[in-house]
Amino acid sequence: MNASNPFGPLLASMREFSLESDRYVERVAALHGLHRTDLNALGYLIRPGLAENAMTPGKLGDALHLSSPATTALVDRLERSGHVNRKRSETDRRQVELAMTEHARTVGRELFAPLAARMATALANYSPEELAVVQRFLTEMTDATVEAKNGLSAPQD
Repeated sequence: MNASNPFGPLLASMREFSLESDRYVERVAALHGLHRTDLNALGYLIRPGLAENAMTPGKLGDALHLSSPATTALVDRLERSGHVNRKRSETDRRQVELAMTEHARTVGRELFAPLAARMATALANYSPEELAVVQRFLTEMTDATVEAKNGLSAPQD
């Protein structure tokens, strides 16, 4: 380990994993004629806890940092491709909610099954105790990343 940064090799490995994950998603999107933004949107729609906090076009646009017209184009594209349905909110009929279709879930499984299988093979090399540490590590690294992102400000001129 480097004395000036004992975490350097681990941080480099995390960066490499992040880059390769991005490359996998880009390749999957290209092979299946999807936009990267489409896959990112579906990633938000499939997140746990969404049932309690329904996704609206506005929330999706905010999450993806898209303008209102770009969000509309994205949702229209996902709806045309059979990945998303729009439906009126049961609690507020003025609100439109987005829901992934079963077709989108099936396509998602097909696109990411090779990655999931390879990851499962790698995960099988670890004990339950080691996996618990990895889980805690990833959760804490995600939290640290969100905190750092939320603390960012524009550079001073």
